[in-house]
Amino acid sequence: MAASSLRFGACFLVLLLAFGCAKGSGEGNAVGQVWAPDCGLEGAPFELNPSFFAMQPSTSVEIIDIVVQRGSDFKSYSDGISVFIRDPELVKESLLGTDIELGGLEAPVEMTFYLNATCPGVSRIPVVYGSASGTIRFEELFVPWLDNATEETSAVFTDVVLVDRQEPDERRAILSGDFRFLFERGMPTQLFASADVD
Repeated sequence: MAASSLRFGACFLVLLLAFGCAKGSGEGNAVGQVWAPDCGLEGAPFELNPSFFAMQPSTSVEIIDIVVQRGSDFKSYSDGISVFIRDPELVKESLLGTDIELGGLEAPVEMTFYLNATCPGVSRIPVVYGSASGTIRFEELFVPWLDNATEETSAVFTDVVLVDRQEPDERRAILSGDFRFLFERGMPTQLFASADVD
């Protein structure tokens, strides 16, 4: 019994370390419309009102995942957007201040929208939509393995269409918004922790 508890504790610690992220103080929003018939959203107005901003960099493969989320729980229980940057160096060195097209397998940036708090498990399938079109423009991007003049990341996204690839006409969202936050080194005690700005 004690050995099982010890193994469980060790596994939990390894998972915690593996999923650690750097949270930062920030601000921003995402507004638009959402179509998710399984949980009663038929073009309903939507406003994210995020309270948590984080960067999850992976220096081993040099990618970045940015999380802008409402609340301090795990993704699987929260509403939010995730901005995945396949080539952070390209974006930082060549595309700052430029509208980057979203959608397509070759896009340097991809956005995902999830509604795991608004539509928790009662839906036939989860509300997790991927970007099909729209733009995002980074004004600043902190890349941990490069020299940076600032630790701020800021971006504006416009008319982003996010869809369920299986049912793109019925399950979709259209969002515009922005976010700005400062990178803070260190690991929170859980995957997501609240970080508001004054």
